[in-house]
Amino acid sequence: MVSMQGTQSKQVNGNNYLRVGYADKRFLAAISSTPLLVIIFLAIWVYREIPVTEWRLVQFLTIYVVAAFLYLNLGVWLHEQLHCLAFKNSQYTNRVQIVYERKYTLILHGYYRVSGAIDYRTMRRALLGPLLLVFSLLAIGWLGILVLPSWWFAIMTSLAMVAVLDMTHDIYMLFQIRSIGIKGKYWDKGQYLEVVWKDK
Repeated sequence: MVSMQGTQSKQVNGNNYLRVGYADKRFLAAISSTPLLVIIFLAIWVYREIPVTEWRLVQFLTIYVVAAFLYLNLGVWLHEQLHCLAFKNSQYTNRVQIVYERKYTLILHGYYRVSGAIDYRTMRRALLGPLLLVFSLLAIGWLGILVLPSWWFAIMTSLAMVAVLDMTHDIYMLFQIRSIGIKGKYWDKGQYLEVVWKDK
């Protein structure tokens, strides 16, 4: 699978062509700083909530290892599935393919691609689909406060922040295409988007 970073554009015979890849370093730094700071704060919160015993550090590390393992497998799987909700029960249903690959045995990596052109509204819904995972993790955290250990909400909020970070490239792509909007036709190639439009 060919991948790229940033954008490439050109104009041919009155048509504008834009290719949007992964977020560039500047965008990555800008959008990831706040979630990372929140995750650090929440990690301190979790550690302070664990009873002070000789096993405190072991418990802390175990909680985070389990949480990381779950997100890097189930979370990644859900991320791609939520992208593809935008294509369900529509003309795109049979044109979507989700690809999952294993990296380092324990880590799942995935991407989806769609054959043929996509309209802007569907493309936007697809890019924003994983927001459902962010809100779901926050909701599970709030519900768990009633019956689960006091660190539960902090862990679920941490995973919600990881889900936001996981959307960095999706948000970048959305930022790049929002000014084109309904004028464009979109091709989702899996790890980059192609857009064609004419200026009126």
